[in-house]
Amino acid sequence: MRNIIMSNLILLFACICSSCHGVEAREIIAVADSLDQNEHVIYDDTVALKRVICSLDNPFGRLLHSNTLGKAYYYMGRNYSLSNQIEEAAECYIEADRLQIDDPIYRGRVNSCMGYICAQNNSDSLALIFYERASEDFLESKDEWYYAQTLLDRAEFQTNLHNYVAADSLLNNALLYNLDSAYIARYYETKGLYYYELQQHDSALVYFKKSINLHQMDPSYTYLKILQTYHRVQLLDSAIPYAKWIISHSNNPNYRLNAYFIVIKKATQENQTNLLAEYSEARQDTHRILESLNESYSLATEKLLSYINNPHPWRWGWILLALMIVMCVGLVIGDMIIYKRNTNKQHISREQMSNISASLAKREKELIEANQKIHRAKLIDEIRIKYPTPPNKWNDYRILKKDISPYLSTWLSTLEELNLTNRENVLCTFIFLYPYLSVEELAKFMCVTKGGVQVIRTHVVKKIGVESNNLVDYLQKLSNN
Repeated sequence: MRNIIMSNLILLFACICSSCHGVEAREIIAVADSLDQNEHVIYDDTVALKRVICSLDNPFGRLLHSNTLGKAYYYMGRNYSLSNQIEEAAECYIEADRLQIDDPIYRGRVNSCMGYICAQNNSDSLALIFYERASEDFLESKDEWYYAQTLLDRAEFQTNLHNYVAADSLLNNALLYNLDSAYIARYYETKGLYYYELQQHDSALVYFKKSINLHQMDPSYTYLKILQTYHRVQLLDSAIPYAKWIISHSNNPNYRLNAYFIVIKKATQENQTNLLAEYSEARQDTHRILESLNESYSLATEKLLSYINNPHPWRWGWILLALMIVMCVGLVIGDMIIYKRNTNKQHISREQMSNISASLAKREKELIEANQKIHRAKLIDEIRIKYPTPPNKWNDYRILKKDISPYLSTWLSTLEELNLTNRENVLCTFIFLYPYLSVEELAKFMCVTKGGVQVIRTHVVKKIGVESNNLVDYLQKLSNN
């Protein structure tokens, strides 16, 4: 009883401390919100933001002050982004998204920031996932400006992925929102990109130039697309003014690198050796800067891909810990009851001791099995992070086995005991690792027709003696052996 009272006192003390820290943290975030919403600037006191994070990033803080902590992570991520600490920014955005801030505007902005990082790494599919999540949040907020912007974001990446029907539908929806001139400029810019990817260069130039006439902010991206369009249609002289503008005004190393390519090509044609040397040296400097940034964006994108594949990697750990605590408390209470009932007895019978030992052994076995399942799930997540989709080389079962044996050697051995063909083993492995793939996608990755996949699957279920719709469950159970 004394132990229970002490535990309750400790819990009460922790809650009081968390509440005291929460008051100061809310005051800091209130200032950050005011600057963000009224002056449209990001709160840059990173020391104060770190203090909020350090004081609240604990089980009690996450439970009682999730909104305050989530906003602190968001503002910290924005500061990291502005200082090109992209990997650290991604980590902050992930934590902010996990905390699920009540205000859908903030949730949407967090997802937009993650989408932007993926876009800079040319991970268009992953970027589209985050922008679609942001769009859902902004739609919930009923804020037309934010929602309309994400329509353009989604249209841009659907275009990059050559999903032109989806992109066209999104652009038509975006046109329904007649907002400020900056929005209309961005609409024209996105429409120009749509025609650019369709190789309708005249239409692309028309929309890009319409966008420039309306731009209120940095038109560097539009200048870049005009430059690339002129270069694609071999009008190098027309591209030169835009290239020189980007070199003089843009701080984006990727845009500058493209611009230097154009002016170097022109200088080479005209045999201007001095200009060629000057531009070549500047391009090398820009390339070094871009390589450093690309490495940061690549590492950050890997973290975001890992997050999207497994948003709560520690969830099972926390559940297991909670179960262990409950079990320990239950055992303590049980022992107290048993002790009270047997105060007049000299000893516990051997049969009782045996039952208690067996119960403990059973619980220990259950915990070990739970840990093994968590470990297997983690290994599968690592494979999916390294290979988001099945590579073509895996159609050779020997290569597939070599790549994933370090993770799932036991499962592969169990699979091979079924005496399937190598082709059938490949299909089973794809279904086990990527159960969410459709038949069409499996056919694509196995380089066969949809009917071919069905034939192989039919052979497999016939050999192992299960129903076709139970094949996924059967393969999952193999991992428990």
